[in-house]
Amino acid sequence: MEKPSKTRYFVIAACMLMGIILYVDRYAFGIAQPYIRQELGLSKADFSYAVSAFFWFYAIGQIPAGWLSDKFGPRLLLTSYILIWSFFAATVGLAGSLVVLCLTRAAFGLGQAGAYPTASAVVGRWIPSAQRGKASGFVALGGRIGGAIVPILSAILLVAFLPESQVYTLSPDQILKVEPLNTKLELDKAHEKEIPEHVAYIRKRLFSGSDIKPEYSRKDLALGFSRLINDYTFFNPAAFDNIKSLDKFATTQIEKLKSGSTISERHSQRLNRHLLEAVFPEEIEGLYVASWRPVVFLFAGIGLVGAIVVWFVLRDYPDQHPFVNDSELRLIGLNKERDKTVANLPLSKILKCRSVWMSALSQFCVNIGWLFIVTWFVEYLMEVHQVAMSERSDMIAIPLMVGFVGMLVGGVATDKLARVIGLRFGRAIPWSGAMVVAALCFLACPFLDNPWSITWAMAVIALSVDFSVPSMWAFTQDVGGPYVGVVLGFGNMFGNFGAAVSPILLAKIQESYGWDAMFQLCGVMFLLAAVAAYFVDASKPIQMGEEPK
Repeated sequence: MEKPSKTRYFVIAACMLMGIILYVDRYAFGIAQPYIRQELGLSKADFSYAVSAFFWFYAIGQIPAGWLSDKFGPRLLLTSYILIWSFFAATVGLAGSLVVLCLTRAAFGLGQAGAYPTASAVVGRWIPSAQRGKASGFVALGGRIGGAIVPILSAILLVAFLPESQVYTLSPDQILKVEPLNTKLELDKAHEKEIPEHVAYIRKRLFSGSDIKPEYSRKDLALGFSRLINDYTFFNPAAFDNIKSLDKFATTQIEKLKSGSTISERHSQRLNRHLLEAVFPEEIEGLYVASWRPVVFLFAGIGLVGAIVVWFVLRDYPDQHPFVNDSELRLIGLNKERDKTVANLPLSKILKCRSVWMSALSQFCVNIGWLFIVTWFVEYLMEVHQVAMSERSDMIAIPLMVGFVGMLVGGVATDKLARVIGLRFGRAIPWSGAMVVAALCFLACPFLDNPWSITWAMAVIALSVDFSVPSMWAFTQDVGGPYVGVVLGFGNMFGNFGAAVSPILLAKIQESYGWDAMFQLCGVMFLLAAVAAYFVDASKPIQMGEEPK
């Protein structure tokens, strides 16, 4: 007997590539957040609406997109989804206002909505039931790889796309907040000792003698800061030793100056600009405002490559693929005479399934907490711990990289448990247990005061969430029958309702009660997710029957 061909592995690899591109395009927006906000003049609350717009439309599109893939086939639909979201990812780079930003992000979310429901349907059609957890883990792993590499790539590309002719001095319109700057620079002798050393140093160098005023105009501040940027002697090790939020370029120049070496005039100007931005991050426009748009365009263009790969590798069913032999068909368990048609959307049957509702509730709660890692964690590191950009990129990437292990181990664990103790607990125990671990990590964060301790807590949370994902995906394939895309889309829809609520809810909690309250809320959400996941029963498939035409 001939050995089974390996085409199914290439199909899963193509879906994994899709996941990488999906998350690169999605998370590039968050990494560029500070520069988008500054250029468009948006507050954190304003920006949270743009983040939320993506998730609302991503959620709404889940069921229709999943059903379209079930009905018309994943090859055409998945290729189309990649092209659509890539187009709208590029249009984000053209946005000039909050309204346009929200509209483009909403369209982008709608384009990405069908990606994972379609990929889940591919796993259901191409992979034997005993291996679906592992295969689902690899597909979902693609998303984590994309999320892990995008902070590192973005940090490199933001620097690389900075124009050679970039002017480092400041114009009046690049002074973003005049009143807060005047407050920080106020010459109040009574509170002299409370002023940070680097602020006192800048204030002393900025204006003197006849230049001193009770309040400075936007033009005054731009001229004063530009004079400091052009001053080769501005850097003072004693004044700036406590500044942490500098990128690799700035830290390299500082090391040269401390060792007695000289740096060029251009490098001195750029270093001085970075120093001022580090001291006044919200008041002065960031240098990398000039380069975020090209980075977004480049990441969007990668989608074209992914669409081509998916089209050439994927087929709707294994027996349609020219490289699949009979042995592989038998291994997959596909009946060549199967009915390839899918009836009308069986929504009433799905709504009557308790397990589907428990899955949806678990995903809703998980995403409220999970969004902290991929949206607010970078802001937390900047605001609370003043972490340098290069180190910050590593800290953002580590949780997603650690998640790789959870995704792979979780797939193997749920498949093995399902064989040993059955589908009921083989899916529920890994899912629910992982949520408990994530909850405990979030609840521990208020007692941690080191940024690396918080980072590793986030890493364990990411590991736990990713460990649970294969169980969740395999559950949809166990109960969904020919409607895997619809069932996964239903759960994903509620999960992304949670993601849509999360940025606005977490922003309000942080502004009103602080970061510790945000951590505690996320922990409670994960405990609720654990309870819901425990009651998921993958041993009882949805009885679809015939829907009336």
